[in-house]
Amino acid sequence: MITQSFECATPAKLGIIEREVRSMKKRAAKRQYIDIRIQTLKEERDNPHNSEIDSEWYNRIIQELTWARDILLEEKEPTNCYMEKES
Repeated sequence: MITQSFECATPAKLGIIEREVRSMKKRAAKRQYIDIRIQTLKEERDNPHNSEIDSEWYNRIIQELTWARDILLEEKEPTNCYMEKES
């Protein structure tokens, strides 16, 4: 939890801090969901019972989720997601 002291902790200042904390928690929850989803897709991609085409589709979805996470949650510069190598 972020703590900060003010000379005068007015309700407005406390409200700003509370909104920022809620925003940070939402961003962390979104990132965690995307990371978990990417991990499950990697497990499916590497399943030996999948065809090569299925594995390529899983890899494509992983690339798109990684791109979305980077752009939306980490505010990185946009890249062309389908041209990037899987990390």
